[in-house]
Amino acid sequence: MLSYSIYHSPNAYLGIVMAERTLAGLPVVVRRRPIHVPKDRGVRVADLVGGREPARKSSYHREDCARWAERFGIELSFVPPDVFESRVLAWRASPLAREELPARAFYAAAGTAEQAALDGALFRAAWVEGEDVNDEQVVRRCIRSVRLDPERILEEAFSGRVSRELHGALEEFEHWACPGVPTWVVRGERFWGKDRVDWLADHVRRLAGERAT
Repeated sequence: MLSYSIYHSPNAYLGIVMAERTLAGLPVVVRRRPIHVPKDRGVRVADLVGGREPARKSSYHREDCARWAERFGIELSFVPPDVFESRVLAWRASPLAREELPARAFYAAAGTAEQAALDGALFRAAWVEGEDVNDEQVVRRCIRSVRLDPERILEEAFSGRVSRELHGALEEFEHWACPGVPTWVVRGERFWGKDRVDWLADHVRRLAGERAT
């Protein structure tokens, strides 16, 4: 199973946590594929998938994510909207694409025992601690928090291997015509959004039952 997300998406954060809980114990291997938003596409996930989010929809979206977090017991903190908008300006001025550095750090941690923990630490930094995980110092703190060496990970993060992983993940995301994040792809079938986690788990169980017969 392929799992596509972006660290500065509350939907992705909630969905990934919910999926980890719901899929635990099921016969499935989840391959996490964090993506980035190329600079020529914009800085928002909506830019990436060719959409837009008006202010009233954004306001409702925050309320609804807070309800989901409360319902499922997931820790969640929002930064004020003006803080997010100031970050957008910084992301536009950055030489790196949005989410590029945290995604690169994730792929650089491949082969260590702490890659999954780093994934969680990056999400927690964004949605519990209110940090900007496009900031190198924040990424360094996340790497240290899972007992990895920031210097080694960030050096590897810009290697050819990691560049291929980073761009390959986005190519896959577009190949499968993923409509947003989080999206899971199981044998070519897409499940988009935190509200499809139960359907995703049912699909995995059904496939497991077919293999058993």
